[in-house]
Amino acid sequence: MPDDNKDGSAGAIGVRIKSLRRSAGLSQASLGNALGVTFQQVQKYESGQSKIAADKLQRIAQTLGVDVSYFYDMQPESSSTAVVQKLNDAAVPLEDFYFKDAFDKIKDPRARYLLAELARVFCEIEAKK
Repeated sequence: MPDDNKDGSAGAIGVRIKSLRRSAGLSQASLGNALGVTFQQVQKYESGQSKIAADKLQRIAQTLGVDVSYFYDMQPESSSTAVVQKLNDAAVPLEDFYFKDAFDKIKDPRARYLLAELARVFCEIEAKK
């Protein structure tokens, strides 16, 4: 079987699906039923063995209560290095550092997503002032 997922995006998306599914307390069979697929197909999505069509990913997002963009908002591994560099390069308020540190301690991906969405909304409100 040819590897048509050279960038690893299917695997990264699968990890996020699995994490959200678990935090929602759903089994692979339950998610599969909601999507109209077998639990084996959900396993393939989560492991990155199968790519996910856009409409299926949208249904997964709806079922798990997140926006579909959640699956594409991939941060590079060196993001913590970038934060340290920003702290060194600029006068960053200490609250920024504390917020980032606290956010990194939140393990539940759904809680992380919802908090990030809340911050995004606050930014939009601030921009309109």
